[in-house]
Amino acid sequence: MKRTIHSLILILFILVACFSARSQSLFEIKFTDKQKIQYSGFLVFFNESNAYMRIAYYYNNVYTVVNVSYTSRNGTNNQGTTYSMLTGYNPVFITENKTNLRYNPDYLIWFFDKASQTWSKPYVTDDSLLNPNNYVMVDTYTKLDPKNITDEYLRRFFGNYEADYFSLKKMCGLTTTPDVVVRNENKPSRLHLVLIANTNDPSIGVGCTTDETNLKNEFRQIADALNVSYQEYIVDGSAFSKDRVQSTLNSVSPGSNDIVIFIYRGHGFRWKNQTTDWPQMDLRTSSYAQITENSTMNLADVYNTLKSKGARLNIILGDCCNSEINASSVTANNFLTFQVDNNSDINKLKKLFLGTNGIILSSAAQKGEVSWNTSQGGLYSISFLQSVREHISYLSSETCTWDNILTKTITLARSKSTPTYCSNCTLQNGIKYISVNY
Repeated sequence: MKRTIHSLILILFILVACFSARSQSLFEIKFTDKQKIQYSGFLVFFNESNAYMRIAYYYNNVYTVVNVSYTSRNGTNNQGTTYSMLTGYNPVFITENKTNLRYNPDYLIWFFDKASQTWSKPYVTDDSLLNPNNYVMVDTYTKLDPKNITDEYLRRFFGNYEADYFSLKKMCGLTTTPDVVVRNENKPSRLHLVLIANTNDPSIGVGCTTDETNLKNEFRQIADALNVSYQEYIVDGSAFSKDRVQSTLNSVSPGSNDIVIFIYRGHGFRWKNQTTDWPQMDLRTSSYAQITENSTMNLADVYNTLKSKGARLNIILGDCCNSEINASSVTANNFLTFQVDNNSDINKLKKLFLGTNGIILSSAAQKGEVSWNTSQGGLYSISFLQSVREHISYLSSETCTWDNILTKTITLARSKSTPTYCSNCTLQNGIKYISVNY
């Protein structure tokens, strides 16, 4: 079954929740310490475990820039106040450090006000003991629109020799590179999205609905960006059943240059005598009904069905448990995670969707494991969208391949199921099979 996170409410501020050319991953933070030194920070955010900030300041009239890496931390303090924190580590001087200065990494802390249901402006401190007496509220905290960033502004934080400087210039429209032409780009193509979501389930339905909305929006806009046709096949609500899934799969008739994406979002399990690594999709219309062969289908069966249809690229994803049936109960709670997308590099999108052929199969959990659901979506689905957005960003230095995207998806989902982010979760480790040519 799909498990829902319970016990500690881990509320992280949501930076950006949708795929958009205007979405933000860049922030400016200005603060003044108790010695009246003024700092200007340029924060680049990828995901809850990967961010960095360039911090510029004058010390003894010398202009200094430091790079600090960040990861997130969340919880509730002794007063019962929910907080979200970016923890700094590994400070590295970008400018010349002739006098061997030291820089203590800063902590950025947001507090959630229950009365107003809003987050405070962040506080900053370099006290590793986190004594509240040493907290200083930042002067300003601003989301930056890349189209308004100038080259002069970037040069305040980056050297003209740095790879990130050139990536940011592309992201901000300060320089252009010719579009890459891929071999399949000019052939008629359509993106088919087959989305199966158990939106009526009393325990996971809210999270499934959230993922359904986010995934539909994501792939619609990817199709628009690539200038390819788009077609949806949705099985949800009262129509959720094995018969409807089978008839929907039968209705998909892709061309030889088409892309077919199948995503299952619901309960999953494995039979006690099951040998395949891949989970069974629980396609019952009622959780009270007995599970039989007439109400389930293995994710590998979808793989075989779609592979035979001849599309250029097939992607099959299952966000569901892979544990023995009735192995655990379902609980309920809420988990908000950082969701951010960086402005996308169209050449990377073309490579992924138009310059590839093959088939991909992946699921959220290994055999014997549960996958975790929240009202904000499944950890695997959230992580998949994060990974895609990160890899197609101008700022990403990783090679943009499906193997890297699915590896990062699995890593991020596993990280979200650790005690740092979920006090009662067991670890989920996804699995993947990729056979793709570029």
